[in-house]
Amino acid sequence: METKPFSELAPEMRTGDLVLFSGRYEESELIEKLERSPWSHLGMVVKLPGEEQPLFWESTTLTNLADEIFHDHLQGPKVVDLYQRMKQYGRDLKPYVPARFAYRKLDLTRTDAMIRRLTKMFTQDHGLPNPSEWNMIVEVVEGRLFNIPSRLDTFFCSELVADSYLKMGLLPPDRAVNAYMPKDFSSTGHLPLLMGRLEPEILIEL
Repeated sequence: METKPFSELAPEMRTGDLVLFSGRYEESELIEKLERSPWSHLGMVVKLPGEEQPLFWESTTLTNLADEIFHDHLQGPKVVDLYQRMKQYGRDLKPYVPARFAYRKLDLTRTDAMIRRLTKMFTQDHGLPNPSEWNMIVEVVEGRLFNIPSRLDTFFCSELVADSYLKMGLLPPDRAVNAYMPKDFSSTGHLPLLMGRLEPEILIEL
């Protein structure tokens, strides 16, 4: 897998691109074992008007970074500084083991309508909690095996990205967004994109 420094990747990042995380949190290791994948967390790159540095749209229980729009420290869906998220990820664990990160570029012509529908989510979904570990497992099983949609009153990371892609018109509306897991958005996953293409993963060197 190709490796590039973040400083080289950042200028070419665009809203809708993906960043995958591999971590040492207890929940992260459980997800990676269940998926048989190195990736347990992901989010979407966001480039806001007037902002040079890429931001990161994610759903997480971590509260150490302030939301870049609301300037609070709530759990759940938020927009944070991407570089700081990667730099701080896992530093609260002892011993600290650096996480691995991968970037996937979305080859797609973005429309103003896509971006409007996405940015509307930043306000609508902000502050919604993450589900408990057990509820997350139940929601994934219901979505993957029975296509039963969740109520979207909580969000886990891949569910949020799937819902974002759905609202941008990139995923089919007949599949529950809680059916998706981080692996589905990786190079070894099978994401049913309706348009565009995700390029192979590039490991990010901080």
